[in-house]
Amino acid sequence: MGVLAGCSARSAPALVLFGAYFPDWLVFAILAVVVAIAARIVFGLAGLAQAVPFPLFTCLAIGILVAGAIDLLWLDR
Repeated sequence: MGVLAGCSARSAPALVLFGAYFPDWLVFAILAVVVAIAARIVFGLAGLAQAVPFPLFTCLAIGILVAGAIDLLWLDR
C-alpha cells in the first residue's frame, strides 16, 4: 500500500542532509551507485570479475538491492 500512496499531505519524501532537503530518491540513487562500485571492487579483488556474467548489470543490481533494503529499513516507509 505504501508504494501506491505517493506523497503524504504533510510533506514530500525528503531527508535533511547538511542543512538542506534532499529528495529520498536522490539519496537512494547515489547509494546504489556507491554500492555497485564497491561490488565491482570486491569482485575484482576476489578474482570473480571474469566469472560474473554481465558485470555492469550484475553490480548495478546488487547496488539497487542493497540501497533499496537500506532505504526501506532506514526510512521505515
